[in-house]
Amino acid sequence: MEGFCEQVVKVNRSTKHVVWCLLIVLAYLIPIVFLMALFYRGVMAGAFDYFYPLFALVLSMFGAFTLWACVPRIMKVEYDYSVYGSDFIVAKVTAKATRKRKLKVEIKHIETLEKLTDKDIPKNKYVKRYDFTGNHDVNEVYFAEFRLPQKGLCLLLFVPNEKILEGMRPYLNRELALKLLRKSK
Repeated sequence: MEGFCEQVVKVNRSTKHVVWCLLIVLAYLIPIVFLMALFYRGVMAGAFDYFYPLFALVLSMFGAFTLWACVPRIMKVEYDYSVYGSDFIVAKVTAKATRKRKLKVEIKHIETLEKLTDKDIPKNKYVKRYDFTGNHDVNEVYFAEFRLPQKGLCLLLFVPNEKILEGMRPYLNRELALKLLRKSK
């Protein structure tokens, strides 16, 4: 295939991901403990009501299935950058099972492509901001400004490798390609 290259960027886990997983676990653990406490109280009082442990068992099985289905989707996320001809495509891959296209841009619409030098993002007003960095170090992040016909000026933050930049270079305008060539050497 002519003009095709791709890169997979793993999303580094942040505290937000861990907090979501803990909230999911607690959402099922607290009701189960409460139901088992009600059962224990009933046993101590001499009444054998098996509704509470049966309900707790069903709830715990449902919770285990939900954890089995949801936690990998939260914790195992990757971004797939692809240059296919003159298009730059970003897809989100969840748990190596689900792939969803997040962005498709014609490379010729990119007006600015530079490495992010510090934590300052360009101050222009953007209609849409796309962040596909995966919580990587700021020193590795590039930003691109582009115009989408249906939306307007947009900002893209991403972490490309040299292969992706080389794949994009023939389709960039001349000034950007030369600037990118000088910075990479």
